[in-house]
Amino acid sequence: MKKLITCLAVLLLPGCIEFEKQTLVFRHYPETDTLVIWQHYEGIHGEDQEHGLTETEREQLHSVVNGQRTFFFANWVFEYNAKDIDRFINGGEAELQKGIEPKAKADVVRQSLVWMKLLKKSVTIKNGPFYLNEQKRLCATQQVTLRNAGKLIREFNAVMRASYLQGENIFRTFEEGDPNIELLEKSALAKMEFLTLKGQQLRFQLPLTEKNFRELDVDDLKLFRKAGVLFEHKNNLLTITAGKVEAAETSVSMRLPKVAYQPNAAEAVSERYGLAKDFNPAKARAKFLKDSDARYLKK
Repeated sequence: MKKLITCLAVLLLPGCIEFEKQTLVFRHYPETDTLVIWQHYEGIHGEDQEHGLTETEREQLHSVVNGQRTFFFANWVFEYNAKDIDRFINGGEAELQKGIEPKAKADVVRQSLVWMKLLKKSVTIKNGPFYLNEQKRLCATQQVTLRNAGKLIREFNAVMRASYLQGENIFRTFEEGDPNIELLEKSALAKMEFLTLKGQQLRFQLPLTEKNFRELDVDDLKLFRKAGVLFEHKNNLLTITAGKVEAAETSVSMRLPKVAYQPNAAEAVSERYGLAKDFNPAKARAKFLKDSDARYLKK
């Protein structure tokens, strides 16, 4: 089942692009089951050397420019990469062909593949230009559209429940006898909705003991709370909430921890992709959301 866990954790893969600040704005259109996301990256740079980019870093940038790939808080939280999803789909299908026992575990693999194929079909990423901000630091934007949002969330919750009933955990490894295992199994039997999207509010819940909650990085929690993301823990349940149901949209802006900016990427980017002059990210974001309203808002 290790390959299954890899498939289920595809959105938690670490990436390699460094940037010092990210702003994410999402707007949900329940009537058309669509979620749009504006991504703004500031202070993009290479991590490995002071001057210029390594060949690996150049390849990483190229994979973003030419692929369906987006990052969430410097991939400190997670990354979406369409090529990785293709690899895991192929791996899961190969695993099924070889045979998986018991049948219940094979069913979880099939269910996860259905979800991942729908995810791949539903996500579109449009890259904006590279540009230099007022501090002459390299920046970029992306426009992300997620169709079938409600269906994807329902499928995700179903895969979570099925995997927990098979004793598998996506987010962390527990030793045998750990009380969290029983909590997860009970949540699956109770058909808990781990992830929900209501109006403009995104919420994630996960059973977790008080002991394990106290082990979470305090500095990380402070960063998220400062950005407006709420972390609550009560009765062995962790709840993470972003946004308000009745808001026009939800915005989360965060300066990433322990990221030391180096002005080493602008030259390479300018030579290969060019830098937009007089680019105004606020105006571009407003236009993206206005165009999204025209396309997805049903009054």
